[in-house]
Amino acid sequence: PNVRKGQYELMKDVENALESKKSLIANAPSGIGKTAATLCPSLEYALLNKKTIFFLTPKHSQHKIVIDTLRRIKEKFNIDFIAVDIIGKKWLCPVSGIELLSTQDFNEYCATMRKNERCIFYNNTRENGDLSENAIKIAERILSEKPLHAEEIKSFCKGFCPYEIAIEIAKESCVIVCDYYHIFSLVREKLLSRINKYIEDSIIIVDEAHNLPERIRNILSFRLSNITLKNAEKEARRFGFDELAEKVSFINEAFENLRRKRNVNEFFIEKEEFIREIENIEEYHKIIEELETAAEHVREERKRSFLGSTARFLYYWQGEDEGYARIFRRESDEDKEKLSINYICLDPTILSKDIQDAHSVILISGTLNPTEMYRDILGFSKETLCKSYVSSFPPENRLNLFIPDITTEYKNRNEENFRRISNYLLRICSSIQGNIAIFFPSYEFRDKIYFMIKDSMKDRIIFLEIQNSTKEEKMKMLNSFMTTKNAILLGIQGGSFSEGVDFFGGVLKCVVVVGLSLGKPDLETKSLINYYEKRFGKGREYGYIYPAIRRALQAAGRCIRSEKDRAIVIFMDKRFLWKNYRTALPIEMEFKVTKDPEIYIKKFFEFSES
Repeated sequence: PNVRKGQYELMKDVENALESKKSLIANAPSGIGKTAATLCPSLEYALLNKKTIFFLTPKHSQHKIVIDTLRRIKEKFNIDFIAVDIIGKKWLCPVSGIELLSTQDFNEYCATMRKNERCIFYNNTRENGDLSENAIKIAERILSEKPLHAEEIKSFCKGFCPYEIAIEIAKESCVIVCDYYHIFSLVREKLLSRINKYIEDSIIIVDEAHNLPERIRNILSFRLSNITLKNAEKEARRFGFDELAEKVSFINEAFENLRRKRNVNEFFIEKEEFIREIENIEEYHKIIEELETAAEHVREERKRSFLGSTARFLYYWQGEDEGYARIFRRESDEDKEKLSINYICLDPTILSKDIQDAHSVILISGTLNPTEMYRDILGFSKETLCKSYVSSFPPENRLNLFIPDITTEYKNRNEENFRRISNYLLRICSSIQGNIAIFFPSYEFRDKIYFMIKDSMKDRIIFLEIQNSTKEEKMKMLNSFMTTKNAILLGIQGGSFSEGVDFFGGVLKCVVVVGLSLGKPDLETKSLINYYEKRFGKGREYGYIYPAIRRALQAAGRCIRSEKDRAIVIFMDKRFLWKNYRTALPIEMEFKVTKDPEIYIKKFFEFSES
């Protein structure tokens, strides 16, 4: 009786995928109950057939939702199973200041500390590779509890390594809630080996799977800048590696040599061209060894080593050409010239293809449209079930308006067009009582509009999304916006507030999506388009248009978070109506095209009140 519309259909499709050992790509909108719909049939199947469920989700808040769902299933149906929540090792680590490190820097620091037996938390937890007597007691206590969130596990492990204890619990677990990184990275084989699990006996559920291709590409991409090299040189001198410091200085000079050869801001560079520059200094493999040896020495005193970062890049630079782009960039940053060499992954299947060996893989998200694109770029077979589900929210609770005489195309970014956009926004805001979120294609574009409208909106508090703000700063702004009446949020498509954030309680009365957040027309974007064109004959769609539509739809989805919410979504760009862009919009989306949004806004809210 509590199964929602669309949820039953999704549950049946999950059951069928599991029974037939196939994969499912499910484009399931908010409100359908994706977590329960995938977990319930998967758990039943896993317990009967001795399989392990890996539930992958990118945000810690979503980990909590999954664990809470598992608790309810356990209590309601009185099922006996073990589940564990494992977040990134860095976030479980009790060492202070560790959160400031990148994942790669942390992993190298952690490995050095364990190797040299200098981590007190690890030493307390492991004795000759096995859990210590006291650590076993903690693990047993955790196992006796209901499924715990990672933060709760951490609170049980005072003086011990929470990650190592979570790994031990994972050996006994039927459900492992973890991050993308644990399965879609180079650590996967090591992790599976440690917890005695096999990919063939695994059911892998990927939540918010629209993020997966880009996340994999980021994991497999590497970058080295002249700023890192300058810091590495200083680090080498500080720790007495003067000869190595000279070699690092020569690598920095090699950057300058490459820049002088071509007087452009970015260009493609061959693998061998950079290696030859390095080998003018020292044999390539030898300099990597010297850098890493020095980095280990540095990590005994510091958590991060720039010498280690340099060694890591040089090591991965030797990788394959197929599925990658090698790009030299020159950028200006506060009057400083920033040079970088980038080894950029274009092909997510480098990591995702091996996942096809799993019993079943289930990808779920509210913006996996078109599903065939995700099937193609993640390397799933043609037998994969690709399906879209209808929202369980009443369609009359959301009004979609398309404004046809606006565009944010680069060629039309002139004063007249900015003024037209500003006027539309002022008209929309003056027609709506309640909070409004407006999402722009970039910070620069947003700021231009903000300065045009701010003096006409002095009666309303405007919140500006801040680039590179901390998690705490974002939460503070979100809470303040939620508790301020008639507030306006000016955010960015693909930013902190357009995805993975819930504006609960019907706070948002309107979302305006201004333009399309298309990728910068740089060499990386062009490389991605060319690669997808070569592979699938759909380069512009897969590498440029559809990702922008997805960012717009994610932003649009912020306002309707429950079946009681009512709101208006306004898309301001004529390209949303073009055929090649419309393909990526939900088939069931109904909309009105208008240059007079106030008329529809008034009717919609009058109907709400009646």
